[in-house]
Amino acid sequence: MNSQDPYTIHVHRCTPERRCEAEAVCVRDDGHAVVCLKGEFDADTVHVVREVLAATDDALLIVDLSGVTFADASLLHALLDARRRLVLAGPLPDQFHRLLDLTGTGSLFAMTSRAGVAGDLCGG
Repeated sequence: MNSQDPYTIHVHRCTPERRCEAEAVCVRDDGHAVVCLKGEFDADTVHVVREVLAATDDALLIVDLSGVTFADASLLHALLDARRRLVLAGPLPDQFHRLLDLTGTGSLFAMTSRAGVAGDLCGG
């Protein structure tokens, strides 16, 4: 897939009752690749993030975390593995801020506010 072409990659984990626990959508439009995360991310659901990150060949991805309702070290680890090509966009959930503070990993990420393309493409 050419990293300049528009595309959408959607990976989710839903219960048999069709309640989606975690969702990761990567949207490329106008030269920007944005990964929108929604839901709860732990060891059982973080694979949706890893799958989306692995499916893109973009040199830079904006990851919008504003839809994350729960995150443990599993999500942090997945993001740390790909941090060289990520910019975290927010507003970051308070719980994720605490996770970054507790682990001392906040300075390892490039971060931006939700303003601009991340908010537009993630429905904000």
